[in-house]
Amino acid sequence: MKPLKDNSQVGDEYVNHSIILELMDRDLKDLERDNFVIFPPTVGESEDLDSENYIFKLHNKNVRTCNIVGILKKGNEEIKITSRFYNSTGGVDYFLRYLLQRVMNYNVVQSRVNIDSEDSYYDLMAYLFPMYLNNAMQKGIYKKYVKRQYNNANVKGPIDVSRHIKSNVPFIGNIAYRTREFSHDNRVTQLIRHALEKLQLDYSFDFKADESSKENVRAIKRVTSSYSPLNRMDVLQENILNPIRHGYFEEYYFLQKLCIQILREEKIGFGNEDDKVHGIIIDVAWLWEEYLNTILNGCFIHSENKRGKNGISIFDNRTRTVYPDFYSKDEEVVLDAKYKKMSEKSIDREDLYQIISYLHVLESKKAGIIYPDTESTKYDYMGTLKGFGGKIFKQSLKIPQEVETYPEFESSMTQNERELNSELKSYDSTAPSSVGC
Repeated sequence: MKPLKDNSQVGDEYVNHSIILELMDRDLKDLERDNFVIFPPTVGESEDLDSENYIFKLHNKNVRTCNIVGILKKGNEEIKITSRFYNSTGGVDYFLRYLLQRVMNYNVVQSRVNIDSEDSYYDLMAYLFPMYLNNAMQKGIYKKYVKRQYNNANVKGPIDVSRHIKSNVPFIGNIAYRTREFSHDNRVTQLIRHALEKLQLDYSFDFKADESSKENVRAIKRVTSSYSPLNRMDVLQENILNPIRHGYFEEYYFLQKLCIQILREEKIGFGNEDDKVHGIIIDVAWLWEEYLNTILNGCFIHSENKRGKNGISIFDNRTRTVYPDFYSKDEEVVLDAKYKKMSEKSIDREDLYQIISYLHVLESKKAGIIYPDTESTKYDYMGTLKGFGGKIFKQSLKIPQEVETYPEFESSMTQNERELNSELKSYDSTAPSSVGC
């Protein structure tokens, strides 16, 4: 079936689909620890991807998709949701791939042969693996008690009598015994190592300036000295039967889920029950905002609500903090990132009120919405506010359409980004105050 698009109405042929009926109006908090890989890895990472967001939403008797893309499966049934900017002939969502590549600061060079669209699920997991690894490794290398067997003269545990008789007759000084050690070389790190080795066979990773990813890969290889390719199925099965449950290691739980899917090349998701929906979910609104930060950094400050960074206080006598997506270092311009379809002539009421409040508190000269568009990279002056004044605008960034190759898409995006920066530096004559990037 033809893929669905994000932020779009679902066609009649899909309305009664079993996957949509099962996921209708179920919030993502309900799915986070179920059978889904969700990106960003925890719902709390994203202001947009919260417990009140949905994959499918019933609105005015119509079923609509939201800011979510991904692949969902139930038994032999499958639904793909691509970005609404997906319009390539290569079977790959170039827009999604480009955002992932820019936000996570690495490139995945595909080296697998005979790739078809069915493998796009596996491709997504390859793109996500480094970030899941880095998030988990921030807690340190996973360590747990493991059982070891030894046969030497340094007895440190219970003697294994049957193994001792079998191995040490006639007696030459060694004793067979068992121990329980706290070790970095355990079933979880072994699983990560197997997934890493598989991905490195199928893809070539260029981490660019991402030294933390390089060091984390080296660390996993260093601590898994007992790694053997022949043990893959045993390690995989042990992890399937023993998911990480401790809340402190939540990031390792998500990484464990992803590694299991990678090793199984599993298009139906995490779990053994074919009567449940499984899949991978990516929040494009979060990606869009983080991507904009990579091209606006240096000109604008990026505030982060969930992390409590770079907020602004709206009162002078008590603390009440709000978090504009971006505001210029001189506080003259406020930008709100929106991954939604924008009206040609106006800004939605709630979005308008939001940017007006930011403009007033910061005493800025301009406030606007920055959004993706298929037509052009353009600054639209909407008008000047009464009262304290301030100019309201929309700023689009063109997403290339109908490109045949990913390098062609990259090249077009780079050019459009240059145009965007040019627009931000000098707005038209109706808004003479400029942004000093």
